[in-house]
Amino acid sequence: MALLCLCLPVAACTGTLPTAATATSSAAAAAPDTEVAQFAAAWQSAKAEQIAALTTDPPEAAQQIGAAIDNLQPTSISVTPGPVSRPSADTARTEADFVWTMPRGVTWKYRATWDLDLSRSGAWSVHWAPTVLHPDLGAAQTLALHTEDAGTGSLVDRNDVQLVQPVRIWSVVALPGKVADPAATGAQLAALLGRYDPTVTQASVVAGLKKADAATGYTVTNLRDADYQAVRTRLAAVKGLTVPSQIRQLPATKDFAKVLLSEVEPVAARMVSGTPGWSIVAVDSTGAELETLASHQADAGSKVTLTLDSRVQQAAEKALAGIPEPAVLVALQPSTGDILAVAQNAAANAQGAIALTGRYPPGSTFKIVTGSAAIDAGLVTPSTSVDCPGVWTVDSRDIHNEGFDLGTVDLTTAFAKSCNTTFARLATELPADALTRAAAAYSIGRDFVVPGITTLTGSVPVADSVVQQAEDGFGQGVVLVTPFSAALMAATVANGSMPTPTLIRGTKTTIDQPAPARTPATRSDLRTLMRAVVTDGTATVLQDAGQVYAKTGTADVGGDQKAHAWTVGFRGDLAFSVLIVNGDTSKRTNLVADAFLKAVPAS
Repeated sequence: MALLCLCLPVAACTGTLPTAATATSSAAAAAPDTEVAQFAAAWQSAKAEQIAALTTDPPEAAQQIGAAIDNLQPTSISVTPGPVSRPSADTARTEADFVWTMPRGVTWKYRATWDLDLSRSGAWSVHWAPTVLHPDLGAAQTLALHTEDAGTGSLVDRNDVQLVQPVRIWSVVALPGKVADPAATGAQLAALLGRYDPTVTQASVVAGLKKADAATGYTVTNLRDADYQAVRTRLAAVKGLTVPSQIRQLPATKDFAKVLLSEVEPVAARMVSGTPGWSIVAVDSTGAELETLASHQADAGSKVTLTLDSRVQQAAEKALAGIPEPAVLVALQPSTGDILAVAQNAAANAQGAIALTGRYPPGSTFKIVTGSAAIDAGLVTPSTSVDCPGVWTVDSRDIHNEGFDLGTVDLTTAFAKSCNTTFARLATELPADALTRAAAAYSIGRDFVVPGITTLTGSVPVADSVVQQAEDGFGQGVVLVTPFSAALMAATVANGSMPTPTLIRGTKTTIDQPAPARTPATRSDLRTLMRAVVTDGTATVLQDAGQVYAKTGTADVGGDQKAHAWTVGFRGDLAFSVLIVNGDTSKRTNLVADAFLKAVPAS
């Protein structure tokens, strides 16, 4: 039967059906949004073959994209495509925003145009051209990154003295698989290195090797270059060691402001590091640079100035040298709150930053607070007659002096001689919260945020009994201070009001609550009391160290432990606190304060 031909498309009149390709091309093909999203997502993998597989020329695309990724070494690639347009039934186009994140803080953003083709099978692919990678790339071109080091800033003290500098450090590493006899090797290393690092013992080496990874080994210790050179030949004779080195920014001596700098350096490092410069260039197949596509100049690091005074710090450290117990000295400038020194001996360093955060009973140094509260309440003045018996009993609790009975004396004498019974009785005549409020005026119980360091100030809970009030009055109840807050207490007497402590110039210290104001009369009276401690009291050894104002204290800690020893005070615009943990007597802290003050020029 003959085929009837009506007014139909040509294909129908020929007696054939349309092919699949023709149908796809002529009909509205599915939009390529899914393929565009897949291609954008593939870039996040940073794998050239995975990205190139979605293009019209995978081998060529993989080569150029792979070279760019190898050269730029991105830590991440983010690609965000825009709306897709359809110039024709078989083509599509979109613009994609690239964000490359690379090492050393390099971020590069740009926009590229992608064209897509519809295949005969009905699948969309990105039409490969170098402009898919970057709009300014030509054939056989790719990307490369060049970086420029930023000039490093410096960390200096208040007098512009450099606090850290490049130092070569050698790491003595023992490799478990190559050390035949750990005990013998441990004995050798202890003999060689113990003088530089007392923690290196035969036992520490044996234990370290037992736990160490075979590949990375056990780091026995780190030596500065001068120390390493002194033992280099003998170390070379010890089998199973490797000694890599690196340059680190360190103070001139290994123990200078050790605890303080260990806290502040991570903060300061971000400020002194600067911003590296970089440029991204188009390169040809030989690696020759063709064009700079983006660049950023290096920004030199800043100079970071600490309020620390190297001379004061060194004087403090020298004054603590030779003390076997943990001992610390904190020095502040009362007029500004600048932290001038935070010194600890080796025994204290082993316990952490106890100068800043260690909490201890203050003993008789707390009589500064008790005396201030009593003067503020109108109970006494420096010339008021007070009783100072050898023993005073409150609610069946006997309060003792340290072996003396002064009878009736003026308050100045009772303070200078450190009469416990006088100040215990005064405390009981005050409201229960009086010492808590008075202590806050001297920083105790306040919460500071000092950029660069962590500090604590102690606590003075409101007394819940008359006995606690009495014991708190001479620093033997539940009150606690830190060497940091003890120095602030002395600085407050010197300044008239509590200064705000600062360590890094240009930063702002915050405090949880403003310190209560002190009256001029209280400031004057406390100065009178503290001066008498030096002229006629428990710190006469300081008489030849200038016009010093001080308060001493010993704080019993119970059991068989010796009491903590304290001396706090000020001279001119320099306030200080000295603590020897379990130091037994303030005569020892007085000697530390005396050596320190004599080594520091009077301000």
